[in-house]
Amino acid sequence: METTVDEPSWLRTGSWVGCPLIGGALGVGVWAIAAWVGDLPAFPFQGVFKVLTKLPQPWATLAAVAGGLVLGLAFAAIWAHERLVVTVTPTRVTLVRGDKTRRIEANLEAVYLDGKELVLRTTDGREIAREKTDLGRPELASAFAEHGYPWQDEPVER
Repeated sequence: METTVDEPSWLRTGSWVGCPLIGGALGVGVWAIAAWVGDLPAFPFQGVFKVLTKLPQPWATLAAVAGGLVLGLAFAAIWAHERLVVTVTPTRVTLVRGDKTRRIEANLEAVYLDGKELVLRTTDGREIAREKTDLGRPELASAFAEHGYPWQDEPVER
């Protein structure tokens, strides 16, 4: 028996749909201010804005939207790759982030969140894992407690 704690499926799906849509909308906004930015004395990436103002319509708008969509997809891919998935069994804790997997089979004295970091500490006081996460405290606490791990509501100092 195992328990997996991950971002909700609606959030994972929403990131792949929402990020490109937001990126596309921002691309339209970039196109809308391109002429103004192109006329400024100095601005980062000003050349991109000047190119947009020189493109004929509808190509300028399409280029801005496409650029925003690509950037939104890139952001969603980074988000998916950086996400932490925690799987808990009575004998092992597995931490997966992107293509990196850590399997921890040790006697744990404490498991807790220290701010936004999941911490696993062994009975001899060693900290064997500290991973940044946005996973919810209640879900993590429930998963670890269900399998007999010593979940602590507060960080443990040694």
